[in-house]
Amino acid sequence: MSNVDDLCKRIDRSLRIGNEDNYFTLLKEIIKKESDVKCNNTHFDSFNGFIQNIIEEVNELMNVINNTANILISVKNQKILRTCYQVVINVGISNCLIPGLGLRLRLDKSENLLPQLQLTDEEKYKILVQCTDFLHKSYQVPILKNIILTFHLSDYLAALIQLAFAPLKKPGIYENFVMTDEKYIILNTERKMYIEIYEHLVKNCFQPLLMKELLVLQNVKEVNPPLFVKRTIAKEMSRRLISPGGLLSLIRCFIESHNIDTGIEWTKIDMICKIICNKHGNVTESEYLKNICSQLKQIFSLNNVHYLTTASSCLVSLFGRYQENDDVNCLLKDILQAFHYESIISQSCGPGTIVLTSQEVNQKVLMLHACVCSTKSDVPFRILSINLNLLLALFIKCSSNNLKIKLNDIISKILEKIDKEEVYKTVKEVIYDKSRPLHLNVEEYNMGLILKCAKDVNISMEEKISVLMDLFKNSESKKVTENLFTSFLQLLIDLLQSKRNESLLMLEEDPILLTKQHEKYASILLLLSEASSTQKATKMLKTNPSIAIDFVENLLIIDKQSDECVTIALVLLNSVLTHSNEEFGDRLIHLIPTLEKLSMRNDDNSILCQELLSSIKSFPKSDSAYDKALSNVFDELLPVRAHGIMELRKLIDAGDTETISKRHYLFCLFQEHLKDLDSYVYLSAINGIASLATHCTEDVLGVLCKEFLQISTENIEISENNKAELRMKIGDIVVKVTKRLGELAIIHKTILLNTFLCGCRDEDPLIRASALSNLAEIALVLHYRVGTIIYEILICIWSIIESDDAIECRRAAVMVISSLLKGLGRDTLIELKDNLLPIYRGLNKIYKNENEDSIVRLHSQIALEELNDIVKEFLFAQIPMQRDMRISELNEIKFK
Repeated sequence: MSNVDDLCKRIDRSLRIGNEDNYFTLLKEIIKKESDVKCNNTHFDSFNGFIQNIIEEVNELMNVINNTANILISVKNQKILRTCYQVVINVGISNCLIPGLGLRLRLDKSENLLPQLQLTDEEKYKILVQCTDFLHKSYQVPILKNIILTFHLSDYLAALIQLAFAPLKKPGIYENFVMTDEKYIILNTERKMYIEIYEHLVKNCFQPLLMKELLVLQNVKEVNPPLFVKRTIAKEMSRRLISPGGLLSLIRCFIESHNIDTGIEWTKIDMICKIICNKHGNVTESEYLKNICSQLKQIFSLNNVHYLTTASSCLVSLFGRYQENDDVNCLLKDILQAFHYESIISQSCGPGTIVLTSQEVNQKVLMLHACVCSTKSDVPFRILSINLNLLLALFIKCSSNNLKIKLNDIISKILEKIDKEEVYKTVKEVIYDKSRPLHLNVEEYNMGLILKCAKDVNISMEEKISVLMDLFKNSESKKVTENLFTSFLQLLIDLLQSKRNESLLMLEEDPILLTKQHEKYASILLLLSEASSTQKATKMLKTNPSIAIDFVENLLIIDKQSDECVTIALVLLNSVLTHSNEEFGDRLIHLIPTLEKLSMRNDDNSILCQELLSSIKSFPKSDSAYDKALSNVFDELLPVRAHGIMELRKLIDAGDTETISKRHYLFCLFQEHLKDLDSYVYLSAINGIASLATHCTEDVLGVLCKEFLQISTENIEISENNKAELRMKIGDIVVKVTKRLGELAIIHKTILLNTFLCGCRDEDPLIRASALSNLAEIALVLHYRVGTIIYEILICIWSIIESDDAIECRRAAVMVISSLLKGLGRDTLIELKDNLLPIYRGLNKIYKNENEDSIVRLHSQIALEELNDIVKEFLFAQIPMQRDMRISELNEIKFK
């Protein structure tokens, strides 16, 4: 190790620099010194001696490294060695290369290129050979080879290209040069040697790095590269491309980052596609395409997003240019029809045989996803739809989020490219098990999904509904959303039509057939109900009302007896009626006779029909306040939706005639917005429901009391404290509604009191305290005419006083006792009867307990004083000492 340090110090002194920053200054001074005077032999010898001295020092170090096993070079010494190679390259090789070949050194960002020395051709050749031989020898030493590959591979390649492929002048006399026969033979011999060195380098070098450096040499900007350089590099790039693994090396040459988080570099991918679409090498077009397709097939077997995306783009580009080529078409079908049922089932044996392992399934999904979703090229989607059956089967069974997202993207992209009829056909096959692979079963294990042969495959209706709803909810394409929703509607129409036809033909009802029909009927209704309740459906029907109008027309013509179907049709029609324009006016008017017949029935649908009739008859709509508010409710922006709900509430409070006439529809609308995940919209909907209290009291109180006990937005993204705050606000709203009802609240006392008694048992102490407070307010509104429920109230309150750990709840409970005694007055003795003495003793005990909370004692004192006043008033009631007397007029006295 000491020998290495000593040699590196000698090399450092020979360079006459202390650090790398002074190296550029030294180069500049050498170039200036040699450029001022035309070079003669003395100047050349000094220049050549400077380079030779460095080479000899490094050669001596090289011998020490070769003779010492497991030698380590320090960072400082590696820096000195890198400086040596910089000097050899920039002072030696760069000055001797043909203009346009290789990269020239810049002294800094602001200065020009490093000027060249004025040397003769023979002098340049001598120095170039000397430096190239030095690099060739250094390349055999691993430590020095790493320096060359990392920093100077392009310079080494440039020197070898010039020595091996630069054209030689024939023997003769030229200006400032004489080419003798002996010299020509020597140069040719040396050329063959450098050709061998070059061939060995390009074959054994890391191919992506080699291709990168060759492209750098081919695209020198300062001076246009000579023709022989372009021809040599183009030939070598073609050789590298068609060699085994050449295409992958080209991809790695362009795409240096393989991190999954890195974005796709489409400019580089387009360049790769252009390169491979042109024939390379001395082979026929058919042989070239066969070679490239074979390499693409190997790349598709790799599990790398960037490689797969690039390979898929290359495949699509090849197909666009060579559509008639068999190899391209065969590879395209293998990749784009990876889940073709017929080709997969042909490989299988008996039931239970694994056809595709989890690794194969994952790889095929990755390939399809790269071709269908990742590439920007125009994929031939006409051959993709054949994968849908197996892709849907995989999607149903898949639980892995990553794989499921890819499957969803692939299926959605295919559905986007096919027409509406094919989408409906696909949905129908899923529901009715038509054309579904009956001999391939999908099973999921910890390792992933596998495909097995099976005699029969059964998929439950719940799984079918779930997969269709997932596709509908996750789709980002407007076309896919509309086609799927239209298919759901068409499924119901077709089922009703088939039921009607079968009922006419069947003499006796088959119970098995009826059971299957009922199951499919219920499943389609569930599917349609879930899809209709999504915001996507609302937005879609707003922009394209004809979907709902077509469905309603067909449904009411086919079946007017099924209450569920009629309700769905009326709700859909009501939801789009606000957004319909004049072009749908005639179609809506044609529905009036049917709606009038339905409105004559004595059922819940008659109210919806009457509202629809009033809306249709007033069509086209005026820009009333109700219309504007309702339009805002269906807006995409959340603040606008909340504002629309608030405007509707204000119109209800103001007694707007049009708004009140739509009270049942608005009640359903507010209820639907209770499912909104935003607390702002949720609270606006609650207030809107409260405003409808005087118009549909029983329904309103039922919804509000249910929301107080358990709010419906279970997936709302708020903390437990905020959720409790929401429930307390709902409780306050219930109290406000009760106060607004006044004397009429006595009719609903059971649901009101039971709701807050249930709230007194809630796990959250804040909710318990709020329920007790609201209980006192409700009792006050009812004038304490609660009947026998008062005993349940007393038991609940007293159990809280004795056992509740939360001080807030105990304070509220004692306050309720105080309020109850004050409200009942003298009736306390009659209403409470035998419970009065335990209440008195309990309150007295609390009041005298000095360790009790001061506020609880204060409420107990108030209650005791109130009870004392009641008893005193009862026992010592004052007898009135005055008596009213009235003397009638004389003419009123009659004598008999």
